[in-house]
Amino acid sequence: MQTFLPVGITTGQLPSPLTEAAGIFKLTPSTPIATLDYGGEVAGYPTFDVLSLSGKVQIEVKYAEAFQALFSNFSDGPYPFATGLSNTYRVETFEVTTTGQFEAFLLQGGQRWQSIRLLSPGSIAFSYVGFKASVPVVDVDNLPGKFECDDEELNAIWMLGAKAASLSCLEKGTQRQTWQVNESGTFIRGMRSGLSAEGAFLKDYTLEFDARIERGGIGWAVVRNPISYPLCIQLNLVGNLPAESHFLNTNMSLTPPNSILLGYGYSIVNQTTSYLLLDTFKVPFAVQEKAWYRIKTVLSRGAYIAVSISGTQIFNASLGSYYIGGSAIPTGGSFGFGGWQDQSSTVRNVSVYDTINNTRLYSNPLTNRSQVVSEYGVHGNYESVCVDGPKRDRLVWLGDLYHTSRIVSASTSRYDLIKGTLAYVLSWQTLDGLLPYDAPMGCNSSLAYSAFALGGGGLLQGYEVYGIILSDYQILGLLSFANYISTSNDLSFARESWPQWQLLTSWILNQIDSTTGLLSLFGGFLGPSSGGVYSLSLASAKDYSVNSCAFCITSGTANASQSSSLLTAIQSLVLSPGYKDSTHVNSSDPSTNISPNTNGFLLAALMSQRTATGATASQQLLKSLWGTMLADDETTTGASWEYVSLLGKPGLGLYTSLSHPWGGAPTYLLTEWAAGLQAAAGPPGFGYGNWVVNPATGLGMGLKRARASVLTAFSGSLEVSWSVVNVTWLDVRIKSPLRTSGVFELGGLREILTGKAEYGLLVKMY
Repeated sequence: MQTFLPVGITTGQLPSPLTEAAGIFKLTPSTPIATLDYGGEVAGYPTFDVLSLSGKVQIEVKYAEAFQALFSNFSDGPYPFATGLSNTYRVETFEVTTTGQFEAFLLQGGQRWQSIRLLSPGSIAFSYVGFKASVPVVDVDNLPGKFECDDEELNAIWMLGAKAASLSCLEKGTQRQTWQVNESGTFIRGMRSGLSAEGAFLKDYTLEFDARIERGGIGWAVVRNPISYPLCIQLNLVGNLPAESHFLNTNMSLTPPNSILLGYGYSIVNQTTSYLLLDTFKVPFAVQEKAWYRIKTVLSRGAYIAVSISGTQIFNASLGSYYIGGSAIPTGGSFGFGGWQDQSSTVRNVSVYDTINNTRLYSNPLTNRSQVVSEYGVHGNYESVCVDGPKRDRLVWLGDLYHTSRIVSASTSRYDLIKGTLAYVLSWQTLDGLLPYDAPMGCNSSLAYSAFALGGGGLLQGYEVYGIILSDYQILGLLSFANYISTSNDLSFARESWPQWQLLTSWILNQIDSTTGLLSLFGGFLGPSSGGVYSLSLASAKDYSVNSCAFCITSGTANASQSSSLLTAIQSLVLSPGYKDSTHVNSSDPSTNISPNTNGFLLAALMSQRTATGATASQQLLKSLWGTMLADDETTTGASWEYVSLLGKPGLGLYTSLSHPWGGAPTYLLTEWAAGLQAAAGPPGFGYGNWVVNPATGLGMGLKRARASVLTAFSGSLEVSWSVVNVTWLDVRIKSPLRTSGVFELGGLREILTGKAEYGLLVKMY
């Protein structure tokens, strides 16, 4: 297994971005903090090689994408939206008792920066610290797909998407299971609760289980759909935190000893403004570590929750007495187990029964490894998949694959990872054709199917939730399949999966309004979608968005004059950086964020015009938006970001994913339009069997030279390079597999190229 190592390290009393060459380093009470810079986004299992120790040593380790997070108590976490087969927390603590190597059990999915703080009076020296890679280790400077031009900033922008995709597309089995199961029960480290796939539709139930706190405490969750419903009741039992075993950095204000915490939302603490901690209840006795207790949680009458420990009731509360934004806390849904930062526990003998009539609903000793990790969604990733981002929301997002699939074809050429993603989401497909918009990669789709099919694409506690499945993502998922087939030429996969794609297509077509003839989608991620084409909707004719304009152009719906009008109108959405999503967005609101995802759709529309105006606007957009991702060495990760603020900073603060393929559209668009290298339209162009080279957009952007290559499906790469000679001439060089043919176009020139492995053209531009 390969290891990511830091490129720079420094020690001192505070974190510092001014690192020097990596090597042996030592922490003492006078220099207690080391800052490690990996130079760009990395991912893996933290590993440490201890050279020497003196006295009792505890260390606190933080992981962060942006340097500033190292000053935050929770770094840039926690991230409890999903288990993600990774550490929910971006801070973890170790007691080091011996020299030599040790490795963290839980994965840290994406970070550039790391700090190590000595908590105790002793000292510790490290020969090295790093991450055992959990992603394919690729040299982004030497990929199968390439782009390079005479503008170095554009070259760096092209790399952003390639880097993000290489860290977000994961090979099968590389994200290890996060629970350890044996004949004594299931050992669970502090993390977001893994939820049972079998409890999705429980209501007014009583949950009982045996628990032993190994360190700190134990967390459990109730009333949550394991697939589609992100919020739940959070419970955490804190032990007596004995002096000899608790970590020195334990936050006893947040987690006081001998108490039960009650919360609602994703966690008791979260980066976003969710409901969080609601109450804290004192336990009237010392809760010992390494001792077994029977914990009982009672949900009743749709409004009450009570918890007891080994027969002693700790509280009985009315959920209606807690304010969570105007809605009532639900009392139906599944259950699961986890814990707060640095906690660990063992759980066994889980039993669920109806609170009113005592009917047994569920029983599990939690001693069968394969059954437990599959049911609770903490199995190692079943398939090679591409997720939202390496550090946060580590789910298989259907719509995001639209950009990712095209980035992969232009850079890493890991078509196997795109195919694995498509196959995985298809394994969840409902009878009416719907696919999950954010499938968890650690769940067995057949085991969890009913939880998705009835809770993520049909009914959830009596409410229709087609909006929850993000209906526009169904379309983007279908387009991702089309993109994969057109660039890979994987016709065997197309044939074997075609009935499922037909089913999805039928669902989409059934959403066409018979009166307007337009799609009318209930709910979506990209904004209003009820009959929207040029404007946001028929009911809002004067409002428009980046998406509504961009999709009309790139789909061919708009003719040339309409496209020109749309691109003129959309200039009213220009901010710095980038474009705001729609006319509904307040340009003067400092909390407004710019989406590289939606701006990527617009960039495609601008570049496709092959006009001076479109080329100029494209270059301005590229540099104003994607250039900000490179401008600050403390926030750049070498990868594309999720959101950007109006000030050019990470748009959601520390919560922002700074490695997000959905923001990497320039990677494929610079190849396709700036270099001008594209697959021909339709089946003849599949796998680049037929291709087109047209550098008009790149020339319009002021480029003097460009070159690009892509891996074809025909035993070799397709390469194009061109350069301006003596102002008016263009020297063009093309290499292609003999089994392919193409066309060079520029202005009124159209030259067919076939039968050779290399072509050279000298074209007069003016």
